Amino acid sequence: MAKVFFSSWNGKFIDGRKNILEERLDLQQLDIPSQLDGKELRAFIGWAGLIIVDPEVNLVAALKEYFRFVQKESCGRCIPCRIGSKVIADRLEKIVEGNGTEDDLSYLREIGKLVKESSLCELGMSAPLPLLQALDEFKEDFYALLSGANAVSDRELVYHPILTAPCRNGCPAHIDIPRYIEYIREGSYEKALAVNREKTPLVGTLGRVCVHPCESNCNRQPYDQAISIRLLKRFAADFGRKNDYDRQTNYSIAAKGADRVAIIGAGPAGLNAAYQLAQKGYAVTIYEALPVPGGMLTVGIPSYRLPRDILNAEIDLVKKLGVEIICNTRIGTDIILDQLWADGYRAIFIASGLHESAAMGCEGEDACYNGFIPGVDFLRKMNLGEKNELGDSVAVIGGGNVAMDCARSAVRLGVNEVNLIYRRSKKEMPANADEITAAEEEGIKFHFLSNPVCILEEGGSVSGMECIRMELGEPDASGRRRPVPMDGSEFILRVDSVIPAIGQVADLNFIPKNSKLKLTKRGTLEVDAETMATAVPGIFAGGDIVFGARTVIEAIASANRAAEAIDNYLRSGRSTVGNRLIMEKYLEEMGVYDEAMVPEMVGERKRLEEEVRPTEERIQGFDEADLGFEHPSAVISEAGRCVKCLRLGLAVL
Repeated sequence: MAKVFFSSWNGKFIDGRKNILEERLDLQQLDIPSQLDGKELRAFIGWAGLIIVDPEVNLVAALKEYFRFVQKESCGRCIPCRIGSKVIADRLEKIVEGNGTEDDLSYLREIGKLVKESSLCELGMSAPLPLLQALDEFKEDFYALLSGANAVSDRELVYHPILTAPCRNGCPAHIDIPRYIEYIREGSYEKALAVNREKTPLVGTLGRVCVHPCESNCNRQPYDQAISIRLLKRFAADFGRKNDYDRQTNYSIAAKGADRVAIIGAGPAGLNAAYQLAQKGYAVTIYEALPVPGGMLTVGIPSYRLPRDILNAEIDLVKKLGVEIICNTRIGTDIILDQLWADGYRAIFIASGLHESAAMGCEGEDACYNGFIPGVDFLRKMNLGEKNELGDSVAVIGGGNVAMDCARSAVRLGVNEVNLIYRRSKKEMPANADEITAAEEEGIKFHFLSNPVCILEEGGSVSGMECIRMELGEPDASGRRRPVPMDGSEFILRVDSVIPAIGQVADLNFIPKNSKLKLTKRGTLEVDAETMATAVPGIFAGGDIVFGARTVIEAIASANRAAEAIDNYLRSGRSTVGNRLIMEKYLEEMGVYDEAMVPEMVGERKRLEEEVRPTEERIQGFDEADLGFEHPSAVISEAGRCVKCLRLGLAVL
């Protein structure tokens, strides 16, 4: 168990130097992981102070390396950070080499304070903190080097640096948000789009449907309002499309004889893995069971939220890299999984998603009544142009985004009365707040703290639904209060159709019975969390087939991890990812956003809200409902609210 020798992290000082090892605080009690890349953490130096586990760490040498990385990452727009970090690194190197004086220590303190107080972004403001704390708390380490004494260990250290920001850390794909926002502020929209495309081709798609966890980590949030990060992304993508930024793009297509990779599923995870692997020179083929690519982006999201021309243009970016997408081909039926090896593929990425609806456990749901349509089936038929017979009134069961999509789509299909049944209160609904508000505006009736008991029928068709009132009890595993039925509170809701949208499950029939692929208790594929590798060498998996029903950005993040691991596997035979991904995962566990450490903001500037079609207009059809930002002046203003909360961390192993 890793013990804290000293910590000043986030302003909380823990000094175990006078304690015996057994009496020191466990590192995990600070919510700091004790291992990185399979190695024990010896120290962490960063934006919020010092963490020291191993007392033999050469702290001065580690600080020197830290400031070399600060100097490398400094943008150069302000002299204190750019020049000051170099001066500090040079003085620390002089001390480490045994050539320092006491005057150097005074100078380091003076320059450190100057950089901290005069820099114009958080990188410069926060970087000197661990140095100033070390000068106060570990004077003996510095003086030992001045005297030439071997008072600190000269064992070789391994350093893992990373530059991040609260917003970037909050994004599962770790898109470089501060960099693309800065480009937008400068009016360099093509560069902003290019930064996003380092991680994904689905920039315009994410700009519309991403649940933007990055904004929950925005330091402006407790001060006034989070920056509209998602909408800035959308503007960069839309501006690039309108101005044909892709016209002169050079697409690298895999050469003949390149290693072949098969991907199962053309949803966001499959498309993103193909995009990354094709750029690395692999010949990639995607097998898709549906008649169109896009997975749930195409058949699970209504076009009023994600216009098909936007999605199709971004799928075309993947095709232009030489990726072949074969539709109407179901693995396990048209081609068995093991046949892919025989066909010459050297690696397989499974991203088949969740295309089956979870059961409600409600009486009558298995009776095949006309008008009972599982939510996934309803959206798939609608998005493929097939007709759903709904009648005059509908009951949608569920409280997530899929339920919102079903209910809002039913309104657009002309249903007179749309009811939404949710077993908890509005506060516990997992759907995006904006989606809930839009559904309310569109006349959908919410029945909170209600749950279906029985589907009613007449002549083989749905005629209504018996429900029961619920009350909230103790929290369950999700952290939300568990809904408990109230005896004698049953009521009848007369509807012509019922659409359950309470969850999705995987169809795993493509996996052979003798397969060594392992499944979790939730019925998803078991993978290594770092590399997305399955128990079978050469087979990787990502997206919903691994996580369950999650978000598009999480699917993209898993695909990026898998693509890097597949590349390393095909080159070396080992499934590994690089230092950047290793550090990003470490910081996910460690946490970067801390409301108590919010930097000083420059003026109160309210968030710019996007343009939205009037309710009466948008419910008339499936034209895009939310319009984003139309004018460059608006996005430049919104981007100007960013104060570049950059964070540099250095793990010492």
